[in-house]
Amino acid sequence: MRDELSEEQIRSYRRDGFLVIEDFLDADTVGWLRTVLSEAVVGRGGARLPGEGRRATTATEAGSDDRRRLLDALGKHRSKALKVLSQHVNLWQDDERVRHFCHDPRLGRLACRLAGIGGVRIWHDQTMVKPAWGAPTGWHTDTPVFSFTHPGASTFWFALGDADLRNGCLHYLPGSHHDRVEAKGDLRRLDGLRLLNPAWEHAEPIPCPVREGALIVHSGDTAHAAGANMTPFARSAFTISWQPEGAEFNGTANILPERILATLRPGDPLDFDEWNPLVYRV
Repeated sequence: MRDELSEEQIRSYRRDGFLVIEDFLDADTVGWLRTVLSEAVVGRGGARLPGEGRRATTATEAGSDDRRRLLDALGKHRSKALKVLSQHVNLWQDDERVRHFCHDPRLGRLACRLAGIGGVRIWHDQTMVKPAWGAPTGWHTDTPVFSFTHPGASTFWFALGDADLRNGCLHYLPGSHHDRVEAKGDLRRLDGLRLLNPAWEHAEPIPCPVREGALIVHSGDTAHAAGANMTPFARSAFTISWQPEGAEFNGTANILPERILATLRPGDPLDFDEWNPLVYRV
């Protein structure tokens, strides 16, 4: 794991709102992670969310009302959604091996150094599999759907295979995180930059083709999208989104279960160790 950063990498991330680190994971780790995630998905029994499609048996699994709300929020009630991405959320809650990877303090330290913050909690993990001949992913930012609003939020995107212009690599609008737009965007529209911010209508994004094992880090406020997969093979990735320690509830439910939402008011700290555990503190 190439978890050491240069000062230039930190400056680049803070200037552009994203950073590409090639060969972050070696081939053995990528192979292990692919296997672990595949087995964790099978262990879910096809469910995309913890507890979905079966009776909840642990405190970390969402109840039926939560599942309906989360499925709606993630767009999984639309058949078209699966043509864009196949996602499984919070596999760390089901599989000890995924938990071990996601809770690695080296990842948390990296997130803290890039954002200049004192600690991070895991917000959620997600598989990001763009299917063969998969549709493009429209322009959006992450922060507007999170239950907290913090400039230090970030997402780690791990390439589990090569991602290029043919199979739907990520594209970023450099510097867009400085504007901190509140619009959620439309994942179905590739002309969505102007919906996020009219000033971006003629902006020129940067494509980020990467090799297997690469890590791309982006700010929660950075506009990003992905092209279509124009190949007969799936494009696989895995993400971890980070919540800065001390972040406060903003009133958006997102992935939080009803039993936690019932205890929260806007402005309350999000420090539920069972649900969003602390991974690293400086």
